Amino acid sequence: MSRKANLDKFHDVLFKDFDEQQHLTLVEREQLKRYRAAYAQSLENPSITDTKLRDYLMNEYGISQTQAYYDIANIRILLGNVRNAGKEWVRYLVNETLKEAIEACRTKKKWKEVILATNVLGKYNKLDKDDAIEYPWEDILPIPIEPTNDVTVLKVKPLANKEEEIRKMYEKYKGEIDIEDIGYEELENERND
Repeated sequence: MSRKANLDKFHDVLFKDFDEQQHLTLVEREQLKRYRAAYAQSLENPSITDTKLRDYLMNEYGISQTQAYYDIANIRILLGNVRNAGKEWVRYLVNETLKEAIEACRTKKKWKEVILATNVLGKYNKLDKDDAIEYPWEDILPIPIEPTNDVTVLKVKPLANKEEEIRKMYEKYKGEIDIEDIGYEELENERND
C-alpha cells in the first residue's frame, strides 16, 4: 500500500475510538498509538524539538530511530506542524489586539494614537512592502537541448584520427594511475544528538 493511501486511512480514524478501528491491523493500531502520542506531546509543548520527540517515541514504544523520524514526518503530514499553528495564533492575536486598540482610540477620538496603531498594524502585516512578483511559471519553457557528439558545435576542430589520440593519451598517463585497494570497516549509525 502506498504511503498516501496509508496516511489517508489513518487520517479517517486518527481521533476515533479504538472500537471503530476494527479494520486496522495490529501493526497499524500500534502506529496509530504512536501518532497520537507524538501529536499529544507536540500539543503539550509546541516548541519540542524533533530530536526530543524522537527520543520520546523511541523510549516509550521501543522503536528504531528511523521509525521514530518516519512517524514524526507522517504526523506533520497528517496534522500539520504545531509550531506553525502556534505562530499563526500569535499573528492573529497581535492583529486583533491592534484592531481593538485602533477602535478604542477612535471612540476616545485620540487620532494620533489611531494613526500610530494603524501604522504598526500595517508594518506588522508588511503592507509597507511591495507584494512578491508572481512569475508566470507555466509560460516559461525549457530550452530544447539535443545531445550530440559533434564537436564542431563547440567550435572545436575534430580530430583526424581520434582512436590514435586516445591510445596515445592512455599510454602517456597509464603509468600515473595507481589504484590501491584498502580495507574498510562498517560502522553502525548510532547517533545520540
